[in-house]
Amino acid sequence: MPIPAVARLVTVAVVAALFAAPPLAGASPRQASGAFESKNRSFEPSGAYAFPSEVGMNGEKGIRIAVSNAGFIAEALDGYYDRRYFIDTYFRDAETLVVYFDFATNGAYKGMSYYFGSGAGCGFCYDGAVVSTVRFSGGRAQGKVKLTPKPGEAHWDIDIDVPVASADYGVALPAGGGAPGKAYAAYHAALAGGEPDAVKPFFTQENQEGWAEDRDEIVASYRKDHPDKSYRIVSGWSRGDRALLLIEGASSYMNAKSEVQLVKEKGTWRIANEMMQARLGN
Repeated sequence: MPIPAVARLVTVAVVAALFAAPPLAGASPRQASGAFESKNRSFEPSGAYAFPSEVGMNGEKGIRIAVSNAGFIAEALDGYYDRRYFIDTYFRDAETLVVYFDFATNGAYKGMSYYFGSGAGCGFCYDGAVVSTVRFSGGRAQGKVKLTPKPGEAHWDIDIDVPVASADYGVALPAGGGAPGKAYAAYHAALAGGEPDAVKPFFTQENQEGWAEDRDEIVASYRKDHPDKSYRIVSGWSRGDRALLLIEGASSYMNAKSEVQLVKEKGTWRIANEMMQARLGN
């Protein structure tokens, strides 16, 4: 869901830190290089981010690699659970392009997908002519993925060398989410109460910036990305002063699932970000 213009202060800060311009000479090595060309858009890759995911047509466990014309700062993205949704929602746009390549854990190519706009994309494509030398070893993804040009069809020749993000989010929280879950319950109640100032203590200090001028817009933004009708905590983890909760519930307009990032500040757990999306089924 797009970031409202006034609110989402912490998310804007996270996004600013999450992606970097292509590195200059003498800077850190590029994460990807080569070329990608579709029927009506093309770009020179500079960034790549590899993460565990369900891949291919059958959704087997494997590794998905996002390739972009902007660089990724992996450390900022590693704490998120649904990394593809985060990238697609908060980063990808008409000028910042992203292509996803799927691989089995043994490196076998499993397909690709991309969306550059109306009429320019592929929800899932597999071509047996793709040649891949990508392998996973020592916690890194390295190799080339290539499809020889065909008239009127997407093709690419991309070299990748990036770490593979961990699927370890920390220590599992008890049923109900432990202390972070209690903080979320209190935040949920405060949002339902309709008094914006009652919500303020549950936000991180960064989220509270501009409160005097933009209080109502900030609260409205977070309420929009919150399952206001009902929720249950499905699972959660914590590591140090950060926690992650996975939520299922319902908002006033859809069945929803959300991912909640919390930070411990001044001895209390506070909401850094909530990312909600539609949930299929009941």
